[in-house]
Amino acid sequence: MTSASTSSKTAVPEPRPTDSGTAPHPGVPQLPQQEPPVLSKQAVLHGTEPGEVTVIIGQAALAQIDAHSRSNLRTELGGALLGRAYCHNGQVYVSVEAAVPAVSGDHGPLHFTFNADTWNQLRQDREKNYPNLEMVGWFHTHPNLGVFYSSDDVVVHSAAFTLPWHVGLVVDPVRHEACFFGWENGELIPFAGFYELLDGQDTPFVDWRVVRTSVWRDTSEAELAQKQMAAHDKQTTVYAPTTPKPSFNPGIGLIVGSIGLLLTLLVLVGWVIPLSQKVNRLENVVLAMADEALTDTNVAACPDPRLRILNPIHGSSFHVGTELEIVGTASHPKAVRYQIEQRPFDSEAWQLLKTIRPDKKLGLLSAWDTAELTPGVYEIRLTAVDHNSIIVPNATQCQLTIELVP
Repeated sequence: MTSASTSSKTAVPEPRPTDSGTAPHPGVPQLPQQEPPVLSKQAVLHGTEPGEVTVIIGQAALAQIDAHSRSNLRTELGGALLGRAYCHNGQVYVSVEAAVPAVSGDHGPLHFTFNADTWNQLRQDREKNYPNLEMVGWFHTHPNLGVFYSSDDVVVHSAAFTLPWHVGLVVDPVRHEACFFGWENGELIPFAGFYELLDGQDTPFVDWRVVRTSVWRDTSEAELAQKQMAAHDKQTTVYAPTTPKPSFNPGIGLIVGSIGLLLTLLVLVGWVIPLSQKVNRLENVVLAMADEALTDTNVAACPDPRLRILNPIHGSSFHVGTELEIVGTASHPKAVRYQIEQRPFDSEAWQLLKTIRPDKKLGLLSAWDTAELTPGVYEIRLTAVDHNSIIVPNATQCQLTIELVP
């Protein structure tokens, strides 16, 4: 469709250079250098000028997202964003050129996530139809719920879209609202705006309003949806009884209390247990997605999939005092146990963090408290060892580096 934009093209500033030309975060040096389009002439700004990461989305991708978003307004939908990321004068640009809808059975009116089958489907669609594009993010809808990032969205983004230029798009196709989310200084934040590249028609394709919103790390989608719907209610009335209280037989209280206890037990069996199962499924899906995402991050440091650290990411930075959760896989057929060790980069002596047995696939390997450490570069390694703590022959160890900053 053709519609007016939320801001004028003539008000768009040129890409801003930096004095030093340095990259804004550690992952940027991996990006190719490329000059972006002249945004003041070739694009329209939705919202306001973005920060460290500038998203430029083509109209073909917008058409795919818009069509999929409006195909079912009763449930949340989503998919993958494909394109390229590059750097120019210290500024990171994410060019979104296509969107692949996800065929997911794990979605409903108040939630959307990827399962293992969905992830495989997205990867196959990308390899078949867009072999020259990379997965630069994801999108999903909040039909008539408003635009925000819930704790569920934070989990998915943090597990599967870990690179500094990975972005997420939330669209409310009923209210015509949208917002991109992404990383800035190691935190997920909403972006102030994005550019629509006028590469198909001279006028904007979407009429989305970029709204001011938040990232709710501790609030679920259902809770946020309830708040959103309550905020949009036009009128709320509380009625108080005007008739006298009826006489009450105290003996009924015992019966009512017994019924209440029975209902509580039924709720525990019928609700809490399925909820726990759902949480376990979500954890498995997220870890599987993280394992897929590792292809672009830790694979060089951990070439053996049987000995692999998913988190932290090789080359990432953390503040001193952070308790790092080391997540990954330790499953080698010749190993008796596994060792997680760390050392300063300029040291030859390794310090044992934890010994692991038995095998563990896609789970928490160790927690590392960095409170007593000094700033600097540190190495972490995962090794498979025998009864004598000797490294198993032909077992390629996983060894990566992180930086602790003040």
